[in-house]
Amino acid sequence: MRLRAGSILAAIGAAFVLASCGGGTTTVIKQRTVTQGSSTQSTASTTASTTSSTASVPSEPPTQFVDEATFQSPTGNIGCSLIGGIARCDIVKRDWSPPPRPPSCPSEVDYGQGLEVGRSGPADLVCAGDTARDPSSPKLPYGTASQVGDFVCVSRSSGITCTNRLDGHGFFISIQSYRLF
Repeated sequence: MRLRAGSILAAIGAAFVLASCGGGTTTVIKQRTVTQGSSTQSTASTTASTTSSTASVPSEPPTQFVDEATFQSPTGNIGCSLIGGIARCDIVKRDWSPPPRPPSCPSEVDYGQGLEVGRSGPADLVCAGDTARDPSSPKLPYGTASQVGDFVCVSRSSGITCTNRLDGHGFFISIQSYRLF
């Protein structure tokens, strides 16, 4: 009976550890409604933080893989770089706003113009004085993934998702929203 109770406790402990993996997910969505013929505008902003045991899985797998260290979305609005152990994407036009600048980000540089994920740990908003956008970089067609080292970024009409394949952390970025996981 002791052996069985020990096995049950071990199984419960393993389930707890697995359930707590994956960290938190933050999704920010900002929607704007403009009524024609009226000066009334309503803006709704929603931020949701949840904890999940798995990162969200893209609905459509990529149809093609390429090896591009820098690329941009087909529209050119998002530019990404997979260099130096970091996957980073910056965006020009967006309907969402970043959270307040953290004290660790100096006022001399930009904050929230993009998202990045490193070699370990969750993704975060960018605090930097440069940009990952390079207008001369190739455009990554929708349905295509760029895989460099441990990082893979997938271009879709809904936005770009970049993931560190070692720990599953990453981000999604689009005009309408962003998500850190």
